Amino acid sequence: MSPKLSDPHSISFSPILLTIVTVTKNCAATLGKTLYSVKAIKSFDVEYIVVDGGSTDGSLEVIAGYSGLVDRMVTEPDTGIYNAMNKGVALAQGRYVLFINGDDELVADGFPLILKTLRDRSPEVLCATTLVGSVSQPDEVLVAKPWLLPFFNSIPHPSSFVSRPLLMVNPFREDLKIASDYDFFLRAFLSRRRFLIVHAITALHQRGGASGNNQRSIEEVRKVRIERLGMGYPFANALAGTYRFIKKLVVSS
Repeated sequence: MSPKLSDPHSISFSPILLTIVTVTKNCAATLGKTLYSVKAIKSFDVEYIVVDGGSTDGSLEVIAGYSGLVDRMVTEPDTGIYNAMNKGVALAQGRYVLFINGDDELVADGFPLILKTLRDRSPEVLCATTLVGSVSQPDEVLVAKPWLLPFFNSIPHPSSFVSRPLLMVNPFREDLKIASDYDFFLRAFLSRRRFLIVHAITALHQRGGASGNNQRSIEEVRKVRIERLGMGYPFANALAGTYRFIKKLVVSS
């Protein structure tokens, strides 16, 4: 079984409560919606960082149109999304970090409760709810279920607020291209980090992008589970298959 997450307690906290990070490359067609949604919740203790992978499609001009919104920005080539996400964590000053992609949006109505909970309860990982498609008629409602992490990728990262100290001492694996966030959350769960579920909608996600490569996603998730679960993997895999079978029966009935 792989090592547990390192202990983050030696890293001091910042007066900034939340850092929002957008990792983007050539998302000019959708990035404006992302920026507009961030603007709706930006405040004195919420900072915003953009890590751009060297866009050439007009994304930088879109960002320039939101003067004063972005606190820090990097524009340079990267080796993948998790390399860019690690750059964002290194730049962050907030006690918590939230990643929102350049084709997703924040939902402002849920943030007052989330920010209050982060201040009052200080969880290591706070999971809110992500909608898929549209706010008014979502195709799917993604509610985090940490207890299912040994079986599935059950944490919607666009609505997951993670302690920056935890991310700093346990960066995302850059050898993975799709499932490194799953690897992080699974390690956190197995190491008994404090997950807190808050039933507030904070993100709107659109299917597609790198995570839309289903075959690669399946392969990487399987690789992570084998590495992290060790000898428990066959048992967990059998339970996962049973769960899928029962779920399919319930949906079809």
